Amino acid sequence: MGPFLLGVLNWFCVVPCVFLKVPQIYKLFSNKNTKGLSLRGYLISCSRFTFTVVYHVRHSYPLIYYLEYPFLAVQDLVLIHLMLYYDRRLTTSTATTSVMTYCTYIAIMMLLPIQMMQLLQVLFIPISVFGKCSHLSALYQAKDSRNLSLFNWAITCLTCIGRIITSYAKLGDWLLILKFAVNTTLNFIVSCMIVYYSPSRQQPKKSV
Repeated sequence: MGPFLLGVLNWFCVVPCVFLKVPQIYKLFSNKNTKGLSLRGYLISCSRFTFTVVYHVRHSYPLIYYLEYPFLAVQDLVLIHLMLYYDRRLTTSTATTSVMTYCTYIAIMMLLPIQMMQLLQVLFIPISVFGKCSHLSALYQAKDSRNLSLFNWAITCLTCIGRIITSYAKLGDWLLILKFAVNTTLNFIVSCMIVYYSPSRQQPKKSV
């Protein structure tokens, strides 16, 4: 793949992710309830996005190959605190503890040996699967996707496909490629379930 096409594909992965979860945040803010959403799933995805940033930094990969992840991590943090707020579990103590824990997590990741980072990258694949399954489980139990953003999950699926290509063409990191392939599959399944459980499909048909 030529440098121009690779650059276009990189920016295709980055630009949508800058505001990717804003529709999801807006839906949660508007509906003011967490039905169908998984707090555990967002906690795992936030830790995964943060780890991905640190992993790329520690390997001295070009910024354009992971620029979207700081934005995604911040948006997940907003979603997590909104969910805690609407579940009446957000207090000053909870917010302070979460910020301190997050900063400590980043510091530990930055200090770990690079070999340990490789091992954690392997471990984060099943952890990521567990996080996605938490979203699937919450949606299946609610059988209502009005609180979930199809745009969010569909674009995430497309950007993961883009990252498979960029990781193969430039970085040659097979752990990243495997991770993106697994996430693409699970993001697609969640997107399909959001469509299946959309309120418009759940409404009974009017008799003629």
